[in-house]
Amino acid sequence: MQFMKQICMWCCAGALLAGAASCSDLEEAGGSRHPGAEVKLVASADGFTPQTESRTQVGGIAANGALQIEWAPGDRIGVFGPEGSNLPFVNAGTQPSSVATFESESNAAVTPQYVYYPYSQEATDPMAVPVSIPAEQTYADESSVAQYDIKAADVLADEGSGTYSLQFRQMAALVRFEIDLSGVSSLASDERLREITVSREDASVPMAGEFTYSLASLDAGLQPGERPANYITLSFANPPAVSEKITAYAVVAPGAHEGKEWQCVFSTDRHQVTFRTTALCDFEAGRYYTVPLNVFILENNDATFEEIDDSLDPEEETANCYVVTAPGEYDFKATVIGNGEKGIIKGAGFHTENPYINPKSAKVLWSDKANFVSDVRLENGRVHYTVPESVAVNGIISGNAVIAVYSEPDCQGEILWSWHIWGTNAGMQDEVYTNQAGATFTVLDRELGASRPGNGGTLYQWGRKDPIPNTDVTRYFLDGTTLTEINTNFGWAKVLIDNATIEDAIRHPMELVAGGATQATQHNWLGVFNPYLWGDAGRELPEDLRDPKAGAGWNQQKTIYDPSPVGYRVANIFTFSGFTDMPSGSTRLVYDEDGDIDVAGRLEHINYVKGKSYWYFMKNADDTEGTYYQDIRSRDGYMGYEKKNAGSGGYWWAAEAYQGEDGKAYACYLNTDSYKPGSVVAGSTSGNVINTYGRDKTLLRDAYAVRCVREE
Repeated sequence: MQFMKQICMWCCAGALLAGAASCSDLEEAGGSRHPGAEVKLVASADGFTPQTESRTQVGGIAANGALQIEWAPGDRIGVFGPEGSNLPFVNAGTQPSSVATFESESNAAVTPQYVYYPYSQEATDPMAVPVSIPAEQTYADESSVAQYDIKAADVLADEGSGTYSLQFRQMAALVRFEIDLSGVSSLASDERLREITVSREDASVPMAGEFTYSLASLDAGLQPGERPANYITLSFANPPAVSEKITAYAVVAPGAHEGKEWQCVFSTDRHQVTFRTTALCDFEAGRYYTVPLNVFILENNDATFEEIDDSLDPEEETANCYVVTAPGEYDFKATVIGNGEKGIIKGAGFHTENPYINPKSAKVLWSDKANFVSDVRLENGRVHYTVPESVAVNGIISGNAVIAVYSEPDCQGEILWSWHIWGTNAGMQDEVYTNQAGATFTVLDRELGASRPGNGGTLYQWGRKDPIPNTDVTRYFLDGTTLTEINTNFGWAKVLIDNATIEDAIRHPMELVAGGATQATQHNWLGVFNPYLWGDAGRELPEDLRDPKAGAGWNQQKTIYDPSPVGYRVANIFTFSGFTDMPSGSTRLVYDEDGDIDVAGRLEHINYVKGKSYWYFMKNADDTEGTYYQDIRSRDGYMGYEKKNAGSGGYWWAAEAYQGEDGKAYACYLNTDSYKPGSVVAGSTSGNVINTYGRDKTLLRDAYAVRCVREE
């Protein structure tokens, strides 16, 4: 299946471009059909489970310039018989190919009369097959074209024994944008191209919208229906720098455009460029038409450049965690990792300096409630999912899930990235803490992943983005259908990897990463320590938390590995210092006059309202209510199971990590021990009632809680 090349360059003001005075002659009609191929239809075969997400995919570029479209495994075609049935047939092949064998999904007998692609349950009349060409399309690479592919067979040959050969033709056309903006002086080389819109003032010939076509008269082409659009907008899933030479495709409806005035508008992250021109060709089905965008075109068509005010059209914010507070349908951008380009610290040893990915499929990896999310699918570079009404209790939802995207269709290949879906009640609030240096931090009132204050939340290895469940029994989902319950008293999944990399962590979002069998003493999950993962490295650490240096913010920006939702980040190391008035930030080993550990003295140095197994720390000197911190378990990153602090205090990560003078990696945290009235000591002689400034080399592989703080 090919789209044949058709040259259709812009008409410049005052003169035609050389060689573009008219459209080139159409190539042979065979180019718009399956090239010498036959597709066998085995109507008597057993059925297959529908794979509705599969679509044809782009193959290579032929020697004659044609863009080849291949059948993908799981592709479904629709078949009408004389009795008017519309039955799905599925591609039984396991590899992309130009020729495929389709088998019936049921045992229903049918004599093929009309065949079309892609299959649709809504197609009830072969004389009016409905199709949709979206006016707004997303482009990642050539394979993006396949999701809009429309074709039908107008030739059927009975080969005998229930086998029929089919010959398909394309029903749509393509616009091929050849973009080279490197010589445009008004654009900076590091600007990124976001989208292109082409439109014509005359709306009588729609470029997109709803259409129908008759399988009995394919030459009549697409007939306009509802929501006609006189434009096409192509958004870039991976926005390229304007210094790059790129080619991109958009699908359009065939139609008469020759001699009509078009407007072209393209935008970067800093400019909007507009010009008018004249189309030199009509669009025919099965052809693609080349539209150049370069300095010559812009200069000869009097293009205007306007700076973009991002406050009027802000770019969509992305993160590794998305909060949902009510049942409904949701979606997020799946072509950007973490918080995007601004989350990459250049030269800091991240796994990439390009925040864009091109996923081909998506699914749920796990959730801690049955059916917490459903109907997960990848469309136009976005993951769509549903939080059903059934998970709500009195209108309130709670739960956590992880959705991953893959490098190949049908959730094959590598996991490219994964996101945490955090279901929490709508009463989530910010609280303002004042620390010992007088600085303020705006902090969420619950742990990341908790449905309400005091409800546990999820746990994280230091520097990683993926949550680990914090429940006694976790419901674990594969493909959203197979349910396995894991008793976490016996351990959460872990993977032993010698000298683990950041990529290893990305590929294993369901496991704690630990050093390999030969590295049982490795306390850092990462083989080569990197203190920049959560963006707070290289700090001079004052011993006195009243020092103005202890009132400072983060040393670097929020990073692509930060697990927090949009607008938040992992707490700064100084966020919690106001919970105690000890200049060291710790009540570790407070002694009385006799040199004994003073239990009361330790408590006297804590700014708390009340506490037993739970603490209500004062947010500031005038606070009479307190902020709630429960005892919260952590998990051993090497063994995979619950640590000994379960039910006795808790740990909360800070973003700070550093390499000590001893050459070992240290992570920073807030931790507490429970206070038991009447006991000889609070917690243990070696522990802390509270330590707001903890540092330890044994913690980086363990999984602790996170409190999210508003970005500055």
